[in-house]
Amino acid sequence: MFNQAIYSTTLTSDVANTLFSNVDAISAMDASFLSTLRVLLHKRLPQDEYVHFNCKELQIGKDSIVAASTSQCMSWFASSFLSPPAGGHEITIVYNTSPDAGEKMLEIVKANAGDGKRYMANFTRRDDLQVFFARKVKALFYTEDTGRNAIIFAERLELKHFHALQMMIPKYLPSLFADTPLTEAEINLLKSTGGKSAIDYERLIEGFARELDIRAEIIRTRLSGFETGFERARADELRNEIGAFQNEYEVHLSNAREVANKMQERMYTLAGLEAVIQKHEGDSELAEYFMCNKNLTITRVVGTKIEFVAHGYVDIYDIEAFETYVGNHRGYFYSGLSNAVSPAQMEKLYTAIFSECKYKLRICAAYTADMRTGLRAFRDYVFPHESRTYFPNPHIQGFGCIGSYGGLFQESMQKRDYVGAIDQAVVSARNINFYDSAVIAAFARDFSRTTIKCLERPDGTLLSPKEAIKELEGGDDECHDPLF
Repeated sequence: MFNQAIYSTTLTSDVANTLFSNVDAISAMDASFLSTLRVLLHKRLPQDEYVHFNCKELQIGKDSIVAASTSQCMSWFASSFLSPPAGGHEITIVYNTSPDAGEKMLEIVKANAGDGKRYMANFTRRDDLQVFFARKVKALFYTEDTGRNAIIFAERLELKHFHALQMMIPKYLPSLFADTPLTEAEINLLKSTGGKSAIDYERLIEGFARELDIRAEIIRTRLSGFETGFERARADELRNEIGAFQNEYEVHLSNAREVANKMQERMYTLAGLEAVIQKHEGDSELAEYFMCNKNLTITRVVGTKIEFVAHGYVDIYDIEAFETYVGNHRGYFYSGLSNAVSPAQMEKLYTAIFSECKYKLRICAAYTADMRTGLRAFRDYVFPHESRTYFPNPHIQGFGCIGSYGGLFQESMQKRDYVGAIDQAVVSARNINFYDSAVIAAFARDFSRTTIKCLERPDGTLLSPKEAIKELEGGDDECHDPLF
């Protein structure tokens, strides 16, 4: 038995790995076992089947094996090698790095594995092989009843043991050798694995490689396409260029389709607009709306934009919110009042307007309605003469906020309901939000100071807030504003 490692042979070259892809090895100690298998099986193994050789090195100490259950030990030793897939043949060598642990492994396996035992019941222990190798390596040999699988448990495994175990490969896979006896050359090759030197083995294995003409396959594979290398390279370049051009063509084609669809869509829209323009006679619905609605004043029209002022009465508010907050003289209803009026006087005026409806509060707000971009309110607007008896809506004049009315404007515009769109501004002008502390605080401050005659009696006459307070108090002099 030789200890010289055989790192490579012609039968384990890259080309040989391609030719014999169905015979492979994992974790083998050197290239000899795989080389021997390929020599013996290249005519015996069907093309749709495979042989897998594996060396499993255990690194489990004797103490761990002694402490573990038999089930756990057998799981360590053999569980992953018991059932090769259909068409598969396997040879597995299991060994431990510690001789003491290896000896304990053989003891457990011998007592529990094989025909009639709890584990590996479909395997037969080959005592004939154990006797044959007794002087070379201490091991137990098991072959599956189908003759397609073999497991060798070795106490330890050195190179000389590894080489010697190759001598009985036909015994490990009897199903592949049953109908094809070994040739004399094959017998000599197997015997050489147990020799004292690797010389005979290497000479014989290379002889088989020559017979298989591996060298010719190596040359054929490595020079395949060499003479047409330039043409192949250029062909690959052209294929890549064609692919790039094809992608570019698809992008341009997609862009062209998109542009054509946009053109068609706009042509349809233009045709509809032109039909509406040609059909239109006299005043438009929007013009009639402005003419009929005396509370709207147009101040400017530019392109698709209309600037206008909406006038009306404050009639959109939450009466419950008003009644909740009006009695709190420390609240924002009385924030920043004029020194000329008291909270009690303002409460009486608020109640007369919003609860008792003795007076109507005339209010105004300025907007720009752009048919393209939407509705927007003006802040700090300088109102025209027509608005002199209207109090600016504090939410709009002070904060430029129209709340949800802007969204409703856009919805109306999408339906081409221009009258409905403008009407959202009219509605927003009549709204006061008593929950908005900032708005009502600004309202209280400005309303208590204004001289605008913005309060309308039922008979249509107008009063300023201070005049209304004086009237509510019976015409006495409790209100000390010099304007009274």
